[in-house]
Amino acid sequence: MKIDYPRAGHTGARRFVPSRRLFLGVVATGFLLFVGLFMLLYALVRVPSPSSLSLAQSGAVFYSDGKTQIGLVGARNRENVSLDRVPLFVRNAVLAAEDRSFYSEPAVSPVGIARAALVDLKHGDFVEGGSTITQQYVKNAYLTQKRTLTRKVSEFFISIKIGRNHSKNQILEDYLNTIYFGRGAYGIQAAAKAYFGKDVSQLRPEEGAVLAASIQAPTYLDPAKHPAAAQARWKYVLDGMVKKRWLSPSDRASARYPVDLQPLASSSNLGGPNGYLLSTVQAELETHGISENQLNRGGLRITTTIDAAAQQAAVAAVSPKIATFPADVHVGLVAVEPGTGKMLAMYGGRDYITQPFNDVTQATAQMGSTFKAYVLAAALDSGISLHTRFNGHTPLKIGNDTIVNDQNEQFGSVDLLTATAQSVNTVFVQLGIKVGLPKVIDAAHNAGLSKTQVLSNNASMLLGSDATRALDQASGYATFAADGKYAQPYIVQQVADASGHVLYDASPQTRNAFSGKVSADVTYALQQVVRSGTGKSAAIGRPVAGKTGTTSGNVSAWFVGYAPQMSTAVVMFRDKNAPLVDVAGVQQVYGGTLPAQLWASFMKAALAHTKVVNFPAPGNVGAAPSAAASSLSSSSSPSTNTPTPSETPTPSQLPSSQPPVSPTGQPSTSASASPSTSASGTSPPPTAAAGAASGP
Repeated sequence: MKIDYPRAGHTGARRFVPSRRLFLGVVATGFLLFVGLFMLLYALVRVPSPSSLSLAQSGAVFYSDGKTQIGLVGARNRENVSLDRVPLFVRNAVLAAEDRSFYSEPAVSPVGIARAALVDLKHGDFVEGGSTITQQYVKNAYLTQKRTLTRKVSEFFISIKIGRNHSKNQILEDYLNTIYFGRGAYGIQAAAKAYFGKDVSQLRPEEGAVLAASIQAPTYLDPAKHPAAAQARWKYVLDGMVKKRWLSPSDRASARYPVDLQPLASSSNLGGPNGYLLSTVQAELETHGISENQLNRGGLRITTTIDAAAQQAAVAAVSPKIATFPADVHVGLVAVEPGTGKMLAMYGGRDYITQPFNDVTQATAQMGSTFKAYVLAAALDSGISLHTRFNGHTPLKIGNDTIVNDQNEQFGSVDLLTATAQSVNTVFVQLGIKVGLPKVIDAAHNAGLSKTQVLSNNASMLLGSDATRALDQASGYATFAADGKYAQPYIVQQVADASGHVLYDASPQTRNAFSGKVSADVTYALQQVVRSGTGKSAAIGRPVAGKTGTTSGNVSAWFVGYAPQMSTAVVMFRDKNAPLVDVAGVQQVYGGTLPAQLWASFMKAALAHTKVVNFPAPGNVGAAPSAAASSLSSSSSPSTNTPTPSETPTPSQLPSSQPPVSPTGQPSTSASASPSTSASGTSPPPTAAAGAASGP
């Protein structure tokens, strides 16, 4: 009888290792299943009719009620041309920018797909797009912009079918007629006219490279918006043409970036103050991954946080008044909801088409005495009571600095409540030094000033020598109105596609900045500004708190204040750092004059149909010192070096999602971030302002 003894190698863990025959069988079965699935999907996926970009809907932007329309975003501009009308060097420039192996590669790139899959796995989402021109064309002409697995699979198989049934030249022609180049231009012909005002057949090689360079990120790489980034990409395109021998090294060396670009054209839809709302909406959508291309083709429905009645009140308050101002005088007004950060109203300028620079989200002006609210918050947060007294005499020498009050007004020994109401410079410099400049800077940033903004870290900072945006000020004061809770401001509440599918839904981004008691005491002090101090013009017959602010030379003037339901900042400044004098019959504009009047006019109308809400009772932070006064004597020295302040700077721009330009509308020379990051570079810190840089 034959005995089947156990064979060597089949004991222990090796018993679970499949045999070679079994392994090969599993691999073969898997391969056959893969081929079968591939063939099934290939058969099932149909090539649809190309979507018509000319029928694509613009995005509709609505007020917070979701019914009343503000306007439209997304332009329609497309004109087909045959491939033979596109110069060979223009075609080659596009290939150098997007797909240098187009004529020799298959319709889909396995290497590109593998790379995209790795990126998608890393981010946990579908973030990497088609790598070949065929895939890009299929995505743009046949499919939606949704980043889903179904769309990815459809793109793959449609690209293969298109590659089998269309010539390379036909695919390239279709691609050039559908790809988005920015400026609302779909297709190479529309782009040639939008950028250079000429037919595509008349383009020069350098101009063709400009258009090709824009494809990667049309909004960001527009030369009129980010010239440095656009020129860097242009050089990349030309260098790629040299590598492929489509351009000679000598022609590359002699190439010069075109300077005869067409100016940016704005749709009439953007006219007037509403244009600033629409442009701000579009900029915020980009930060949420909804590109200009999607806006232009998607028929999106965008609901904002802007309250229709409040926006009407803003325009009604500012427009008639600013019509009487000299043309170079700017007014910015913005209101936010405390605790949520919702932007409720914004007046960014007179007319977006003629002046696209936004006086709320882009322009900055020196804060003047409005900064004292942050100094006060830092002091209260350190346990210093509102009843603490300081020497309000002027001039007051502190170390090497001589501090003066506005109009050289004398106050003697005053508590912080009176010093806030009357905006006493000498007291607030002493207070800031007592607290410590780093703590003041932290308090300002915690309240709402952008943390990318570098504050001057000297005595003049305490009097508001640094510049900021009106939006930051409204958000900073809203923190006090919300019991110390900061909320990041935003304008887009919800985005839905044409079928009603919600693509984005906002939620407040908040953090605790100060205790409720500290905020209650800041509010109580700022109430005195309106009741009996420098901001009496801001009284509207209901509980409000706020602060005036004026810089030396009347370069800028503010009123920032709030009711429990709404925080609003109003700023005024002039082009070229000119002083705010002789404006609408006002000899010298202070924060307590025109800005406070505009603020009151807006707030009274915006809150007319809302319930009157009282502020919380004072928190009574800290304990009043037993001594009659607590001050830095004229012989005492500050703990930090505080140089003698100098003249005020002009309003400058902070980074934003909108194109950086100067208040006069001229392009800025500020550096910009790359498309993969937010524009978060910082502007140089302003020169310190005069010792009396802060007035009422």
